[in-house]
Amino acid sequence: MKIDFRTKIFLTNVIGIAAIEGSLGRTYYYLGILIAIFPYLLALFDKKWSLLIKGLLYTSVAFLGQGLLLNLPQNFLTMILNLYVGIIIRILPGVMMGYYALVTTKMSDLVYSLQKINLPNFLIIPVSVMFRFFYSIKEDYKKINEAMYMHGLSMKNFFKDPAKILEYKFVPLLMITSQTADDVAISAMTRGMRVDGERSSISDASLKLQDYVLIAFGIFIIVLFIRVKIC
Repeated sequence: MKIDFRTKIFLTNVIGIAAIEGSLGRTYYYLGILIAIFPYLLALFDKKWSLLIKGLLYTSVAFLGQGLLLNLPQNFLTMILNLYVGIIIRILPGVMMGYYALVTTKMSDLVYSLQKINLPNFLIIPVSVMFRFFYSIKEDYKKINEAMYMHGLSMKNFFKDPAKILEYKFVPLLMITSQTADDVAISAMTRGMRVDGERSSISDASLKLQDYVLIAFGIFIIVLFIRVKIC
């Protein structure tokens, strides 16, 4: 089931604000749980099994820890547990919604969706170039790790020779970063992305039934959030 990028961005803002503020979770406990695991439920549609399993596991531990904090004495360990609970329940949902929106959206769909909401080209072009840059760096970083693993330089051996591992990991990455920035900028120009010109697109991104259902859920969260704050 394909979800439009506009829906993902809308939900990223709604889930992020609702999770960080926390009043909905305090007033409606089960709705708070749904908000916390919502990004991972969406990952199910795109078969991101690793994201789904890890997210549900971390969130389950966080809610279990939240219940234990009511009966545990205040000490250093409970402070660490409280910090973990706060990060997983309050901060992580919005971050993971943004991560989900990026990793499940093609660049052509992203640009086309931003054009559909009449975002000016002088904003669309930097955003698209930035996302292409991060994706390229991610792939380069993966190749560097593979090359290091072939030479026996893995994180398991970090404490044996930390300086060598850091050198072989970050020096190539810094050199690649500069070259990648130039390549991505050139790629944007060759694709006809100009501030003062219209750009055609092969993307067929559009709002479908699932998008309207998710948008309605987001609006419901907003209305409920306002009601809780007023009352």
